Amino acid sequence: MSSVPYRCPECGGEVDLARTPLESGLVRLAALGAEGFALSFDAPEVHTRAREALGSCPHSLDPSWDLESLQPLAREGLAKLEAAAADDARLAELLLMWRPRAYGIAGRADELSREEALRGRMELRLADVERRMRVAAAAGDDDEAERLHARYIELGTTYAGRMAATWRSTAS
Repeated sequence: MSSVPYRCPECGGEVDLARTPLESGLVRLAALGAEGFALSFDAPEVHTRAREALGSCPHSLDPSWDLESLQPLAREGLAKLEAAAADDARLAELLLMWRPRAYGIAGRADELSREEALRGRMELRLADVERRMRVAAAAGDDDEAERLHARYIELGTTYAGRMAATWRSTAS
């Protein structure tokens, strides 16, 4: 994962692109292509392209994406991933895993099956619970952080079951 955070030239805020691997990964694919793809966001080209789609200043460590600005980058990155997935099993698995949310971000949600759309919504809920859990822990609200952790496990278990069913159906 990225060790060099993006630093906004306007507000000086640091953004850790690794905290949003899907969105940042699509930006990386748009900037650098799929050859040698890794979840690493240190390249200046990635930072330049990320600047196009990050929300307005001031920035915090968690990336805040402007979804309208992110959409064309996501489309470009997704197209590169789809093209490469035809010849690379590792990237084909990544595409399968990312598909529900990546298609939504790229404005292609209408191409998803009902099950994929449901998985995408579950991923968004998991991400929201995780974010709220970090906020509660940072605020010292241990009871709320523990409650959210239990909810995260519950949602995660359901999500994992759906992912396993997807893998089984594609392996057949």
